[in-house]
Amino acid sequence: MAIAAGPSTPPATGAGGLRALFEHSADAMFLLDPVEAAILACNPSAAALCGFAGPDDLAGMPFTDLAPELQADGQHSRVALAKAFQQAMANGSHRLEWQCRGSEGGTSYQDIVISAVPSDGGTQLLLSARDITERKLIENRLRLSETRWRRVFEQSPISLQIFAPDGTAREVNQAFKDLFQLDMEDLQGFSILSDQQLAEAGFSLLVERAFEGHVATIPPIPFELRALPNQAPRGKRWIGSTMFPVLDSQGRVIEVVCVHRDDTARAEAEAKFRVLNQSLEDRIAEATAELRASEERFKRLFEFSPLGIGLVNEEGKFQQVNSAFAEMLGYTQEELSALTYWDITPVQHFAGQQTFIDKLKETGRFGPFEKEYICKDGSRIPVMLNGMRVVSSTGEVQIWGIAEDITLRKQAERALLDSEEKFKALFEFSPLGMARVSWEGDFLQVNESFARMVGRSVDEVHTLSYWDVTPIKYEEQEKEILRIVKEQGTFGPFEKEYIHSDGHLVPIVLSGMLFRSSDGEEQLWGIAVDTTERTRAESALRESERKFRTLFETSSQGVMLHENEFFSEVNPAAARIFGREPQEIIGLHPADFSPEFQPDGESSESASKRHMQKCMEHGSTTFEWSQLHAQGHEVLMEVTLTQIPDKEKSRMQAVVSDISERRRAETEMKRALERERELNQLKSNFVSTVSHEFRTPLGIIQSSAEILDDYLDRLDPEERREQLQSIIKNSRRMAGLMEDVLLLGRLDAGRMQFIPGPLDLAALCRRLVDEVNSVSAARCAIEFSTAGLPPEVEADEKLLRHVLLNLLNNAVKYSEPGQTVVFGATCTGNAISFLVRDHGIGIPADEQGHLFDAFQRGSNVGQRPGTGLGLVIVKQSVELHGGTIDLVSAVGSGTTALVTIPLHSDLQTP
Repeated sequence: MAIAAGPSTPPATGAGGLRALFEHSADAMFLLDPVEAAILACNPSAAALCGFAGPDDLAGMPFTDLAPELQADGQHSRVALAKAFQQAMANGSHRLEWQCRGSEGGTSYQDIVISAVPSDGGTQLLLSARDITERKLIENRLRLSETRWRRVFEQSPISLQIFAPDGTAREVNQAFKDLFQLDMEDLQGFSILSDQQLAEAGFSLLVERAFEGHVATIPPIPFELRALPNQAPRGKRWIGSTMFPVLDSQGRVIEVVCVHRDDTARAEAEAKFRVLNQSLEDRIAEATAELRASEERFKRLFEFSPLGIGLVNEEGKFQQVNSAFAEMLGYTQEELSALTYWDITPVQHFAGQQTFIDKLKETGRFGPFEKEYICKDGSRIPVMLNGMRVVSSTGEVQIWGIAEDITLRKQAERALLDSEEKFKALFEFSPLGMARVSWEGDFLQVNESFARMVGRSVDEVHTLSYWDVTPIKYEEQEKEILRIVKEQGTFGPFEKEYIHSDGHLVPIVLSGMLFRSSDGEEQLWGIAVDTTERTRAESALRESERKFRTLFETSSQGVMLHENEFFSEVNPAAARIFGREPQEIIGLHPADFSPEFQPDGESSESASKRHMQKCMEHGSTTFEWSQLHAQGHEVLMEVTLTQIPDKEKSRMQAVVSDISERRRAETEMKRALERERELNQLKSNFVSTVSHEFRTPLGIIQSSAEILDDYLDRLDPEERREQLQSIIKNSRRMAGLMEDVLLLGRLDAGRMQFIPGPLDLAALCRRLVDEVNSVSAARCAIEFSTAGLPPEVEADEKLLRHVLLNLLNNAVKYSEPGQTVVFGATCTGNAISFLVRDHGIGIPADEQGHLFDAFQRGSNVGQRPGTGLGLVIVKQSVELHGGTIDLVSAVGSGTTALVTIPLHSDLQTP
């Protein structure tokens, strides 16, 4: 294929098909100078891609002027383009991703294929580009979203567990392992849908609702830390949970995310507080009764009370304390009798004591109030203090005080406060919109994500109601949802829209639940997911699928986590690459199920250590790796290792892709390119042969016609007849050439069929001998013989005629005049053989491998006419008969051709 192009001139071929493809292609196409990288020509799509008015604006411009200085991989654009040119010139074509800069400075990503194209003056480069910017943006967003979710999941201080649709545990985070003292190995065989403890607590229906697509909240219950009944409990804790189903676009449950909350400390503290309060009340009542009944009983109660009890005078000096009070502060009773109330009260509490004294004087009682005591060792202890003012029998004013050690309650309150802070952080920083509204629809609490979703600040949202951000078209739907939530306690997920502050509608997915506040008011918690980006991405993906035939259908990428060089987690995609289940791979080293050696000859164990070390030193590394499939064959993968920061463990993430198919595709592409080069060579040979074979007879025809035109009146009849015979002979020669070309085309296209019929082979062979003798003017004597031929056989006369006529013509053409050509037809068994032997020039031995290639002729044919198509036609015609052809030839000794075809009838040799 020759391409002649100058500035603003598209490539062209003799047929003009490539020119039309170049001009009207939707893909951007450039014709480049391989030395200067200058644009010789481009089509309108290329000009539009670069932001220019037309192809002429780009003529002569260096291609690198349309790119930023550096490509995405850090290479200089000029260096990257030069390398691509070298690859294309060496291999015929090269493919790469390229950053392009438009005339207005914007950057896009292009998928570029550079092909070497021969031209009259050498070789030019044809570059086709397709815009993949949208695909790259989507890939980046998907990668960022997955990374964010993975980090939140792994690093969250809240216990998270992910269940498969069948209720089995799919994944847990570190907080779960810390809370339950269980890992994924302990959870083998466990299904939450059949959990015995939840069933005994009466919450099985709530769990089932979560797997039916509803948010379910399970209140705290005492939970033994074991997954299966046959496992030994590892403790007992009060645990509540909220289960969020994750649905696909058809509303089917993909997985269920369970968030646990540990209420053990609060439950224990509340129980102890209730016990202590009840004990305090019981003891006070008992003490009062005992005082009335017996001083002795009072003393016993005083001494054995678990609460600290003390008696002080108006100056605060201790007159009497019980053992519990003394033990609380770390003193003996005797030591406390030498101290005053003020000795064990921190200075910062002195100012607040005046209120207590005033109340004591007014009411005769004080407390309960919280304060601190100073222990003997200097530490401080929080207490809840109650007391009363009494007058002794001697008229002395005294104060009885009862102190309860509330250290455990304070710890529980701090734990509760920490839990509330964690919830607040989750609420504030959640990417999901969260809102609490009254039953009437007034916003009571929203997070930043919800406010951003409707284009307002948090304070602005608090001035609105739910109905202010809901389009009126959802009125009936909302009424139905309120009815459902009233009956079932939860709603959603369902799709709707919110009204943004600028007026446009924001598509969301909404779910939530009904609850009662501390004052008994019915309120609603809602979680809204902004699906704008998802909708856009889905639309972009659908468009991409329409254009590029499902971009990610054949992706074989997987993700694996390494912890201290062993697999700690494996996703299903990665497991499928190896034909295994994830659990089979977890705990293994990469070399454990790899071949002994990698394709480069390095041992798998050594190579894995080297790649991991490189990842830990540089942060990431990409390499190819061969792994053993469960069925025993090797899988070639591309692996990207990325270090995961962790102070305690060596952790890495491996993104793996099965590139076996890609390698096979590359091999197939190389074969296709080789076939294309062969076709180009075939076309070149065809043009050369046909032009040469047509030029000679056309020249003779033209010469004879001009002689007749100029000298018709002066030529005698015999001379005129000679010129006319010359014209007729060469016209037939040209017609024969075209017939060979058309016949070869029909054979290649499969339009020639084997149509057998009754045929007298002996008669056919004699006619062909007479025809060859007539055409060649009996140049060579043809000795024809037959042996054992049946009267009739089933054969395709037309195909046999092509076979035998080509072989006989070749034998005569390449023999010296007067030499004998042997032609025989014999029948043996169920086959017929035709033998054609000449004593002509023969075929060079090193050229006999191309005997049946189109347009191939021997280097020793000299000026003998021919197209190089005869033997191609012979071979394909013989194969249509189901037969074979064998040629034996030697230079100077001649050629022998043996054609054998099977009999296609029941006719037998007579």
